[in-house]
Amino acid sequence: MNTVTTASGRVRACCEFCGRMSRPVALASDGRLSLFDLPRGWSEAPFRPTFTHPDGSTGSLWQCPACVRRLERGEGLPSRADRAHSAATTGSEVHTGT
Repeated sequence: MNTVTTASGRVRACCEFCGRMSRPVALASDGRLSLFDLPRGWSEAPFRPTFTHPDGSTGSLWQCPACVRRLERGEGLPSRADRAHSAATTGSEVHTGT
């Protein structure tokens, strides 16, 4: 899951590492979430809207400000999709903090 649509039709970005959600924002005129509409510090790994990731999600991946700072310090962060795949193969549970 890369984004979540609220009941009002606004969209929240979901951090690919920790699951943190951005504040809800309106979609751009092309129907996609724009990095420029997100709060300061969010980052995007751009993908075509039709690109399907191994976890089944589509489109761009998003990183929250806290995870961006950790990455900039050189810390390696496993994505939520990687942890879910690892848990599925080992039989353990994964908690994403959401």
